[in-house]
Amino acid sequence: MSTEHIDTSLGQISIHVDQCPGGYPILFLHGLFLDGSLWDGLNAGVFSRTCITIDMPAHGQSGDVGRSWTQDECTEMLIGILDDLGIDRCVVIGHSWGAITALLAAARYPTRIAALGLFNMPFTNPSPLQQLTARFQKLLALFPRFYAKQVCKVIYSEAYLAKHPEAIVKMQDQLAGRSFSELARIIDVVIVGARGLAPILDNLSLPALAVVGKSDHVGIPPRLSTRVVNGGHVSPREAPEEIRDAIQQILALAGDPN
Repeated sequence: MSTEHIDTSLGQISIHVDQCPGGYPILFLHGLFLDGSLWDGLNAGVFSRTCITIDMPAHGQSGDVGRSWTQDECTEMLIGILDDLGIDRCVVIGHSWGAITALLAAARYPTRIAALGLFNMPFTNPSPLQQLTARFQKLLALFPRFYAKQVCKVIYSEAYLAKHPEAIVKMQDQLAGRSFSELARIIDVVIVGARGLAPILDNLSLPALAVVGKSDHVGIPPRLSTRVVNGGHVSPREAPEEIRDAIQQILALAGDPN
C-alpha cells in the first residue's frame, strides 16, 4: 500500500492506495474524528480490486483546512481526488460523515459512482435541541481529551470500549493534535451544519445498501435496502465480518465495468 498527499481546496489530503487489477475501485471514507484506519483489513487482497482510503480534511494524516468550509466543498474535494487519480467510476463506501459525503457526490455526479455503501449514516433533520447540543460541543472541544472520551462513549458500544480502551486513547491523541479553531470548524461543518437527506434519498437512482448497528443512534434510512449488524455507530470496527459481507453485496450491485 502506498500513501499519497494530494493538494486540494481543503488542504493537503492523504490517501492510501492498495493497487490491484479487477473491477471498479473501492473508495473508503471514514466518519467524524476517526481516520482511514477505520477500514483496516478491507483491502485489495480481500476484494481483488484497487482499494483507496482517504483521510478526511483535518483528520488522520491530512492537513488542516485553516479556514471555514462547507460540506459541499468536501463533496467537490472527493470528485477532485477521483480526477487526480484518473478514476472515472468507482464504488464508494462511506461511514457516517463519509457516507453523507458519498451520498451528496452520487447525487451531484451519478455517472462517477457505480454503487454506494452508506454505513451508519445520519439522515434526519437535526432538532432544535440537537442543534443547541452541537453548539455546546464546540465549547467542549476546548478540552479535546475530555471531549474525545465523551464522543467515544456515544459512537461505540459499551461492550466494544470495554474490550478496546485504546480506541479512546487514539481519538484523544487525534483531537489533541488539532487546534481548537480547527476542531470548531469541523463541528460546524459536520454537526451544526447537518441537514436532512430525505429529499436526496427520494431521488437516488444508484444501487445502494445502508448498514446500521443494532444500537446505532442514527436509525434506519427510508427507501434504502438496509442491513442491521452488531454493535453501535462504528460498525466497521464492531462487526468487521458482517461489514465485509455487506461490501461484497455492494460490489455485486455495482456489477462489472463495461
